Amino acid sequence: MTNHIANKSFFMFTVGSNTVSEKMVNKNIRLQLNEQLRCLDIRVESQISLIQELQEFYRRRGEVELDYSKSLEKLAKNLQLRHKEQKQNRREQWPIFSSYACWQQLIQQTKSLARDHATLSDIYSTQLVQRLQTVHDDCQRIYKKCREIGYEIHEEILRVLQELHTTMKTYHSYQLECRETEKKLRAAEIQRAKIQQSIPKEKLERNKKFKVIEKEVLKRKNKYTDARLKALKAKNEYQLCLEASNTTIHKYFVEDLSDLIDCMDLGFHSVISRALMLHVTADQGRCRQVLNNAELLSHIIHSMDSRADKQKFLEQYHTAFMIPKRLEFQGGQQEDLIVSTQKEMLPQPSLTTLVECELQKTLNAEMDQRLAQLMARTNHLRTESDEIWKTVETAEINLLEILNQKDYDVSGTFGTGNTGSDNNSMQSFQLQYSFTHQHTQKFNETLTTTQSSKLRSDKQEIEEFYLTKIREYILCTSRIARLDSKAEFLRNALTKDSNAHTNTQTKITVPKRKRIGRMNLSGRPKLFGGSLEEYLEATGEEIPLVVRSCIRVINLYGLHHQGIFRVSGSQVEITNFREWFERGEDPLAEVTDASDINSIAGVFKLYFRELREPLFPTIYFDHLISLAQIESKHEMVLGVRKFLSALPRAVIGVMRYIFAFLNHLSEFADENMMSAYNLAICFGPTLMKAPEDKDQVQYQNQINALIENMIVFHEDIFPKESNGIKYEKYLTPGTFDDIDIGDSPTEQNTEDQDTQSEDDSDTYEATALFDFEARSDRELSFRKGDNIQLYNQISNDWWRACISGKIGLVADKFISLKIKGEERSGGEKNSADFNMKSSSSEESVRKRSHSVGGNSLAPSTLSTMTTTNICEITDSVMDTKQEIIDDTKKYIYHDEPHAFETSMEYMVLASNNNSINESNADLDGSVTATNDNHSRLSSNTEHIYSNSHFKFEKH
Repeated sequence: MTNHIANKSFFMFTVGSNTVSEKMVNKNIRLQLNEQLRCLDIRVESQISLIQELQEFYRRRGEVELDYSKSLEKLAKNLQLRHKEQKQNRREQWPIFSSYACWQQLIQQTKSLARDHATLSDIYSTQLVQRLQTVHDDCQRIYKKCREIGYEIHEEILRVLQELHTTMKTYHSYQLECRETEKKLRAAEIQRAKIQQSIPKEKLERNKKFKVIEKEVLKRKNKYTDARLKALKAKNEYQLCLEASNTTIHKYFVEDLSDLIDCMDLGFHSVISRALMLHVTADQGRCRQVLNNAELLSHIIHSMDSRADKQKFLEQYHTAFMIPKRLEFQGGQQEDLIVSTQKEMLPQPSLTTLVECELQKTLNAEMDQRLAQLMARTNHLRTESDEIWKTVETAEINLLEILNQKDYDVSGTFGTGNTGSDNNSMQSFQLQYSFTHQHTQKFNETLTTTQSSKLRSDKQEIEEFYLTKIREYILCTSRIARLDSKAEFLRNALTKDSNAHTNTQTKITVPKRKRIGRMNLSGRPKLFGGSLEEYLEATGEEIPLVVRSCIRVINLYGLHHQGIFRVSGSQVEITNFREWFERGEDPLAEVTDASDINSIAGVFKLYFRELREPLFPTIYFDHLISLAQIESKHEMVLGVRKFLSALPRAVIGVMRYIFAFLNHLSEFADENMMSAYNLAICFGPTLMKAPEDKDQVQYQNQINALIENMIVFHEDIFPKESNGIKYEKYLTPGTFDDIDIGDSPTEQNTEDQDTQSEDDSDTYEATALFDFEARSDRELSFRKGDNIQLYNQISNDWWRACISGKIGLVADKFISLKIKGEERSGGEKNSADFNMKSSSSEESVRKRSHSVGGNSLAPSTLSTMTTTNICEITDSVMDTKQEIIDDTKKYIYHDEPHAFETSMEYMVLASNNNSINESNADLDGSVTATNDNHSRLSSNTEHIYSNSHFKFEKH
């Protein structure tokens, strides 16, 4: 009985302990769920406070940007206002300096920066703040909904736990009842066993006490069975609730809680990112604008040119820097003993004449001696000047090294370096930054205290030495110039005197001008907008590529083009051509027609129009105008020739080249409508600009007159004996290799042609127009002027010929056929000469007559002409030629020999051509070509004989 009570007490204690433990677990879970809600509240409060802080940042950042924008705008306005107030007094000369463009760009950048920061202010304080406020509201609203969902889940968990607690209590009570019924059943069974042991088996069934115990056992068994069934059912229900509770709790902590937090954060970072990307894109746009402004400023800085500034300064104050008129001799003709030549001796010379002759001899000897002294002194000064110049160059190099030090790169001082979150990386970065900052600070202090003062002292010392040597050099060269002028004058006087015999009459070659201030050229020098003289010196070219290439194409395809240099071309094509030429490439190398001829003429004029210094310098403007006002053409030519002697040789070579080309172009005025006068109208403002304060209309007529005279009389103005590239009328220099003569025919084609022409035993003679180098063994090499014997024409571009006994192929475009077959009579001779006309002449007519119109004769038309027509045309040409010669004799303006050239193309070779040439050789006098002569030719003879070459010289 005691054991039974003890077991029951233990069971009750165990059940009570389990219940208490279950209650503690439920309480802990409830507290944990409440703690979760509190943590989520703290989390959302942190998010909201962060958003509010971002809002406050951008609100204040917008205010700062707006203040900065207003400050920048105020700065720009104040600078512009001060510039406007002082423009008439102190800043009048600013625009002539290329650095003025830097100042203007800085002002524009300041305005642009002010606008950009005003835009940033609007973006930060308005758009970004509004977007962040939307994020703030959305975050609060979503969290409220999610918190309600979480609270509902917590209630569900607690309900499950409560249900678990109920089933657990039911299970424990049924289990206790089952144990009690089991104990009672065992006690009844023990009593029954005791009775069975005390009573024999045969008496058990009749024993009344045994029967009572047997009924008690059965009753206890039924109760136990019922209690056990209830306990098992309660246990099953308890276990089901336990699994459900564990699963619910596990799912909540593992899945539901994470999903709930994700739901709270859904779209939060996306909206924050979208809002902050406004900042990023704004910074990117501002960076692009800053970079664009920096690149533009860098371009303006690199385009600064001291020579261009000097030219603008001289042009603005041209009246002060214009070369004054030459000082004339203020004496009578009788007193000019130096330049007077020995007069012709009279049959009975007077005493005065004899005295003058003796004085002239004495004076010549004295001048000869003085000339020798001047030359010796000049040579000594030149040597001294060269030594000074070497010192100047060395000092200039050292000074430029100091002035051009690349100490302007401070881009490395911006940025904060590493922004990672790793502590070690951050610590290492801080140490590195601290070390670098200290090192930089020490370096700057050292540089400021020591190197800066040393550089300053060295710079001042070199500057003083450099300026001293510049002074010595300028004074020395001035003395040399004075002595040279005296020596040149004496030399000319002694040369004119036929009685003067001196060995010191050799003209000293003027050395190339030395320039002070080295130009920092990287790559090719500037072509358009640069200096012609500096470009030629830097590249070594005699004629700029743009001039040579444009003139070559116009010479080949544009001489007959109506309105050339007057009709404007395509601006896009002109710009493209300019870019190609600026890169040193020739965009016209492959041009084979006149489709772009107006654009080519446009880029030709554009080059001379954009030269930094006009071809005719502004400082000589008054002198050139005085030359244009001279009525005598002979004196005008002498004056212009004397003026050219003061220009650099390279510039003179370019002038001679372009004026020879313009003269050639004016010969076709009947077709291209561009006479020398019209060309002067087109090129006058381009080559010789009138100063801005001059009357443009008044001086323009005089400028045009001077340019026109230089076009007409270019052969007398420019020295013929000078070296350099000369303009050639029919094929410009450097184009021989560009002639498309095609490949020489194959041997099979040659054999076929030979077979077809076996019956033709006639041979022709030709003269080589240009040099030609054979490209294969089947071709023949020859030089200009060589006589070539032609057998037959095997193709449009090649002849089978013989040169010095060697048989091979010659190019048709490099030869000119001779007249042959005068011994033949009548139409046989004429038809034979006509059939052997050069195909190169046909090709020339096709190229040069495309712009003439319907009056030109095609080769197919010429092939059907009869012998009578050819003879009639030949006679007409002879009569017209004689009229031209008679008329042009009226235009003689001096007694010096002068050549008259007119160009025509032979398409028909008349039988009396030799007699024509003989009559040409007998003509005397000097004649000049005029545009009116060409109009005398008939429309047929004008185009048939459009490239013949007649030359009449005085013998």
